[in-house]
Amino acid sequence: METHSTNRPPMRALQAVDRGLGPVISFLLKPITLLRRREADTSGRWLVIKFWGLGSLQLATPAIQALRRHHPDARIDLLTLAGNRELAEGFGLYDEVRCLDLRGGGKRALVGRLLKMLLGVRRARYARVYDFEFFTWFSVIASAFSGAPKTFGFAAPGARRGGLHTDTVPFNRYWHVARNFRALAGGESGGEVMPEELTAFKVSPAHEAQLDSELERDGRPLVVLNPNAGDLAPERRWPAERFAALASRLIREDGVRVAITGAKSERDITASVLCAAGPLPTGRLLDLGGALSIGALNALFQRAALVVSNDSGPMHLAAAQGAPTLGLFGPETPVMYAPLGPRTRVHYAPPLCSPCINVHDAKVLSCVHGQPECLMRIEVEQVLASARGLLREHNQGEEEVTACASSS
Repeated sequence: METHSTNRPPMRALQAVDRGLGPVISFLLKPITLLRRREADTSGRWLVIKFWGLGSLQLATPAIQALRRHHPDARIDLLTLAGNRELAEGFGLYDEVRCLDLRGGGKRALVGRLLKMLLGVRRARYARVYDFEFFTWFSVIASAFSGAPKTFGFAAPGARRGGLHTDTVPFNRYWHVARNFRALAGGESGGEVMPEELTAFKVSPAHEAQLDSELERDGRPLVVLNPNAGDLAPERRWPAERFAALASRLIREDGVRVAITGAKSERDITASVLCAAGPLPTGRLLDLGGALSIGALNALFQRAALVVSNDSGPMHLAAAQGAPTLGLFGPETPVMYAPLGPRTRVHYAPPLCSPCINVHDAKVLSCVHGQPECLMRIEVEQVLASARGLLREHNQGEEEVTACASSS
């Protein structure tokens, strides 16, 4: 699963540039916003901006569905990072996926690609822009530079982003992120987002074939463990040795097969889980780190009897695919990021300082303990008990399906 490249600028560096240069560029752009196109919103071509986060792209699908329901004739494009293209196109929700590539080539090449992207957005003459980033400056700059008569974005006290959006929606930190996205799209219904509102990635036979080339079917229940948390906030990781202990006990005591997932850049973490798990029966613990495309990863989740994951993008993809999903939370709150799916649970044992990651401060961790005490509070026995509960529910569901098929 290669969602980003080692040539990509470090996330912390990008955040620093965004915070440092964003306000200056926005101030310089303010006079240009007075020259927005004034024609009526009749072009029917709209742009959604969501650069960062596989999970956020998944959680934004109810909002895009709301736009589609209320404006069935609109053409809706997405602007995102190049590493997200396969996932975004796999939802089947966007008419076009426009991409910005941040990988390689040095600073001059990166600036050139940024300018090319901005000019392309400007030439497209979008009538509306929906900025689904939380409080980054770069997305609001892209929105304003588009020249669209109406641009929509989030607002909060102290995070107004230069007042460049024509329309703002308050970001409610007591709502799930998916509900905030839906509200920005004008789809607020007074209730929480339901799992059936999500659009899952459409798995193709080619994705199934790729998975089969990496993972033979052997009839045992398949448990998927995701010990990673991406590069936006890697502090969300439950200790690798605890994932290893969980894998070992599930294999030895419950007779399952376990697959470890991660991107190519996370192979050291997946390898450390395998190493810490110790010797196990051949073929029962598999390292799929860096081996799967996004499509094959979604196929894996469709096949899983259980997914245990840190708070991360793969957790949300798994839940959307209907996999029994157990999410592990610490620095971030499940109030805003709990997995949405038909069978999901979370573990969250926060000390007084949690949550310490918030969208209002660019998800920059401010942990006072050196390592997240909130995740250290989650014990293997607790996760094992929840995992077994979800496995029992899955097995019961499989037996009911089999019984119905036999009776018909």
